[in-house]
Amino acid sequence: MAIDVSKAYGILLMILGHCNGIPFLLRNFIFSFHMPLFFILSGYFFNKKKPVKDVFKSGTIHLVKPYLITSIFCILLCVTAQQYDIAGQKVIGTIMSNGGVSSEMFGSTLPFIGPIWFLLALFWCRVFYTYLKQKTDKCLLFSFIISTIALLIGKYIVNLPLGILTGFCGMVFYAMGDYWKNKMKMPMKKTYLFIGIIIWGLCIWSGHLELATFDCNRYPFSMIAAFVGTYVTYLVSSKTPLFLQPVLNWIGQNTLLILCYHTLTFYILQNVNHYFFEPNQIELHSIHKLIIYFCLGLGLPLLHHAIGSFLRSKKA
Repeated sequence: MAIDVSKAYGILLMILGHCNGIPFLLRNFIFSFHMPLFFILSGYFFNKKKPVKDVFKSGTIHLVKPYLITSIFCILLCVTAQQYDIAGQKVIGTIMSNGGVSSEMFGSTLPFIGPIWFLLALFWCRVFYTYLKQKTDKCLLFSFIISTIALLIGKYIVNLPLGILTGFCGMVFYAMGDYWKNKMKMPMKKTYLFIGIIIWGLCIWSGHLELATFDCNRYPFSMIAAFVGTYVTYLVSSKTPLFLQPVLNWIGQNTLLILCYHTLTFYILQNVNHYFFEPNQIELHSIHKLIIYFCLGLGLPLLHHAIGSFLRSKKA
C-alpha cells in the first residue's frame, strides 16, 4: 500500500513540476527524485525468474503500446490544427523519444515528445537489467557504470533513438530498487538516513537532476539524493492518514494512465492552444495552467476508468 501511495505522490509532483512559475527550490526538490522514484519502485518488484523475452513482450504491451497511442494522439492534434510542420517534428520526437527541451543531434534540432519519454526508458531499462541480472550478481555496480557512461554520451556526444540512452541512465535507479528489496536492511539506520538527507538537501539547493536531458550536475551525489528522496517518500506514505489512502492508492495504481493523459494536456497547453486561438484571444496564467493540469491530468483518467468499467459491465 505504501508503494502505491509513494507512486501517487511521485505522479502528483511530476504534474506540479511541469507548471511554469513554480519556485526554483521547489522545482529542484521535485526533480531531485520524482522520476528516479518510478525506476526505483519498479526495480523493487523486479522478478529475476522472468526471462528477457517475456520482459520484452510484457513491456511492449504495457509500455511501448501506450507510448505509441499517446504519441499518435499528439500528432493527430497537430494535424487537426493544420500544423503539419509541427506534426512532422512530433513524428521525429516520437522516434527519438526526446523527453526534455528541444536538443540537437549532429546540428539538427530534436523536438521533444513530452513526459511519456519515461515509458520507453523504463521499457529498455527493464530489458537491459534483466539481461544483466542473468550475467552477474554485481548488478548495482555495473548498472552504476552503465548509467554513468550513458549520461556522459547523452550529455556530451549524441542521443540515441527510441529512448535507449535514457533507459541505460535509469538502470542505476532500477538496480537500487532491486537492492533495496533483497539486500538492504530495513529500516535504514538513522545515521545513514541523516547523512543522506543532508546530501539530498545540498543537491536540492545547488544541484539539478533531469534524466530526460541527461542533466546531472552533482553526480554521483544526486544519485544518492534520488534514492533518499524516494525512501523518505516511502516513509511518509506509510504514515498517510487513512482517509486519504483510497484516493492516493487509486492514483498510484493508475500512474501510467495519468502520465499519458498528462502528456496530452501538457502538449495542448504548450502547443496546440496557440493554433486554435489567436495569440490575444487566450492567455493562461501559471495558476490557471496548474489547475488545468491537475483537473485534466486526474479527471480524464478517472473518466477513462469509469467508461472502461461501464463497458466491461455491459459485456458481462
